[in-house]
Amino acid sequence: MNELVIVFPGQGSQFVGMGKKWFAAHESVRERFRQASDILGYSLEDLCFEAEPKELTRTRYAQVSLLVVSYAMYEAAMREVASRGRKAPVSAMTGHSLGEITALLAAGAVSFEDAVRLVKVRGEAMEVCAADGSTGMIAAMGMPVADLEKCVEDFNAEGHDVQVSNYNTDTQTVLSGTLDDLKSMTSYLEERDCRVAKLNVAGAFHSTFMATAVPAFVEAIEKVGFTEPDVPVYSGVTGRAYGNASEIKDALAVQLTSPVRWSGVVSALADRDVRLWIEVGPKQVLKKMIAGVVGEEDVLGLDEDPERAYQAIDRLIERRRSEPGLVGLCMGAVAATRNRNFDDDAYTEGVIVPYRRLQELDRIDKDELTDEQKRTALDLLFTIMKTKQVPEAEQQDRVRSILRRTGDSGLRPAMGASAT
Repeated sequence: MNELVIVFPGQGSQFVGMGKKWFAAHESVRERFRQASDILGYSLEDLCFEAEPKELTRTRYAQVSLLVVSYAMYEAAMREVASRGRKAPVSAMTGHSLGEITALLAAGAVSFEDAVRLVKVRGEAMEVCAADGSTGMIAAMGMPVADLEKCVEDFNAEGHDVQVSNYNTDTQTVLSGTLDDLKSMTSYLEERDCRVAKLNVAGAFHSTFMATAVPAFVEAIEKVGFTEPDVPVYSGVTGRAYGNASEIKDALAVQLTSPVRWSGVVSALADRDVRLWIEVGPKQVLKKMIAGVVGEEDVLGLDEDPERAYQAIDRLIERRRSEPGLVGLCMGAVAATRNRNFDDDAYTEGVIVPYRRLQELDRIDKDELTDEQKRTALDLLFTIMKTKQVPEAEQQDRVRSILRRTGDSGLRPAMGASAT
């Protein structure tokens, strides 16, 4: 499968100077910095490029800065691809924690202004929640998840409260708790040959220790007019793609106190045989985690080497051009589905006539098809499958497969809107 997945980093990827080369090279990036600064009431340029590291690391500043820098990079990269006469065939997006909101923004599910306001509230609420400095996080490495969970269970049975907050990989799990409990937990795990690292974070994120931050964040969520993403966005709360705007609000509402199921998201996407993963944002934290699952050659960091990423997208597009387009795949689906309708008149009207219309659309260069023509082709396919009495679940599966293969997951055919 020639699919491209875009991933966005979360808190911890920030550093002073991040995005500076993009800011210097692209007016669109400078404009996003200006827009964000107007909303925030302070200069994002000064914060990202001139502030002391400890200031940028503060939760209220790190989160909104990462959102703006990562999204501005994404926009600039997509414009660069378009300037080469190409369109990046993005099949899905996701992000780690905060990065999930960046993914929703890039996928068109939320406006830039609303995203900035939402993350501003998120960062401020989380910082206030952790202000007393009594909680934190540690990373447990080298121990399988099931064994780590059993250690946590046994440790907590002694009166402690340590919680799994990030399922990053099969052998890297992040735990949250009070500093005292985490210190004891570190010794407990090291005695069992598990490597442990204290994380430089301000609190016990993605655990019930963040409960007092939830009301303000939920209030902010309710003010946002989310829409269905143009491409599938995978949720770190559920490990699955969002189905609609209501699901987005529901998942974000519990995001602060729920563990990040990053390994589940990566596994779900890897099962689709993704050809190319590109991390869009500062550093390459996610790139390293994903590479451990799918191999290094399939995962790139945009900030690390933009030209290499553009070339990889070009190669992906060329491979896709050698495959059937959307109309061709629709015609193939017609041939592959069994006919259960033996009414000759109905078959002529519902199969032969629409198939001839598909043949007419197939004469158009697949790269020149408009979205409306693609929707027409999908609706013709639905008409044919319905006439052939193909089970509805099979209809939906076939159309979902076509949309994934062509990178047109944002299309909404009138007869099968639920297919995407």
